[in-house]
Amino acid sequence: MSDSENSWSSSVINDQLRKRLETHDSAKVTNLNSQPCIAANMPSNKNLTFDGDAGDNFGGMNNGTKIVLNGDAGRFVGNGMNSGEIIINGNCDDGVGHCLSGGTIVVQGTVEGNTGPSMKGGNLIVSGNVRGNLATCMSGGSLIICGNVLGDIGKMRTGGQVFIAGEIDENQNIETKDISPADWKIVQKTLKDYGVNPEGLNFRSIITNFKTETTLSSEENNTSINDTLILVDAKLSRRPRTVPLDDLEMSISIGNKKEQPLNLTIPLLWTGDNAPSYSIWGINRQSPDNLDLANMAIIDLNATEINRRLDMQRPTDLAFVVELIRQSTAKRIPIMIKLKAGDVENDLSIIEKSGAEGVILTSGEMPIEAVVTASRPYKGKLIVLASSDTLDAKITAKLIALGASGLFLESECTNKKLKSFGVELSKIVGSLGIGKINDLGTDHLRTTNQDTAAMTGVAIAGYDSVLPMWRH
Repeated sequence: MSDSENSWSSSVINDQLRKRLETHDSAKVTNLNSQPCIAANMPSNKNLTFDGDAGDNFGGMNNGTKIVLNGDAGRFVGNGMNSGEIIINGNCDDGVGHCLSGGTIVVQGTVEGNTGPSMKGGNLIVSGNVRGNLATCMSGGSLIICGNVLGDIGKMRTGGQVFIAGEIDENQNIETKDISPADWKIVQKTLKDYGVNPEGLNFRSIITNFKTETTLSSEENNTSINDTLILVDAKLSRRPRTVPLDDLEMSISIGNKKEQPLNLTIPLLWTGDNAPSYSIWGINRQSPDNLDLANMAIIDLNATEINRRLDMQRPTDLAFVVELIRQSTAKRIPIMIKLKAGDVENDLSIIEKSGAEGVILTSGEMPIEAVVTASRPYKGKLIVLASSDTLDAKITAKLIALGASGLFLESECTNKKLKSFGVELSKIVGSLGIGKINDLGTDHLRTTNQDTAAMTGVAIAGYDSVLPMWRH
């Protein structure tokens, strides 16, 4: 691959690399031209060399590959890396080592931005300076900085080791002490192993003692207005349908049919050993290592004590993370975004632009019925799953009628319960006089509650249409 073109896309380069590594232990790419997500989740125990400059997310989700870049790299080198080596013979932009949990990253030049955010393990070595914050939200691993640090050190740090040889801002709320002989021996060996001369470097160990006092609860309020909504059975105006006399289409498909969608026979995704295989990458958590086996990936943005991913500094950075997962698997699996409902209309606009196939919405303090109502303009554009702790066919039918595509069950479910749920949901859909689950809409609902009518746009029982002030 030494003749690769600088005009090649990330997908072409990564696909060609995976194809070559099926029969070879190494590969080389020249004329790299700042493409993003290069060498994402490559086959383990292989050697890759790149000449040129890399874009964002270089070597992301590495699981045991040795990767060498002879040039500069963009943002978030080694994002979500679990094992292996990444050596940058140049400089890096912001976020190198984000969510690093194992392996080693070496930057032979300077990092222009934050370094080691949300590190959980592994080693990160910078032979030059760090012009940004260091060790933000770090919980494990080792940071070795040979140069100066020109930013804050250890914000919300709870663990790990930090060794700095250069100058730092002494006014920070941190403690420094001389490196111990045992640690100095390890640091010396580590630096020599990666071609960095430790002579003349006077390392200090950095101590920060951040302790979380409170953690935001992930518990849902389970607020619901389900009892104020009524499913309207078909009688004369619509013909009721009955299984097996009538065929009913209960399936949904998540993803692009031209790629590898996840097809569900009923509009339900659940947890457990018998569930469809999917990988979850949560906020500032270790990246999944089963992407190659998964049929879908979920980026979980539900709040933690940190409350945001540190590789998403701007709303448009969601596309940045989606693309990393997209390039981390040759199967081109569908990607869902899971988040607690807030500004649903604008949030779903960002998700649609990110390239993700759908969203899993949890209610929080907002009734789940109002949440899926707010998602209604995106029906046909995104798969919208409503999160629930309860498997109830009637509630599911109401949520789909309001705008959801299906249900995401937060708990495990036996095959017997799944079958029973599918049968019951089929009966309900048939009783409404429709043949496809996707045809469920607000016409099949009524309410006796004015607040519910205003919130959902569902007609009040006794009126033939929605009152003007309640139209959505």
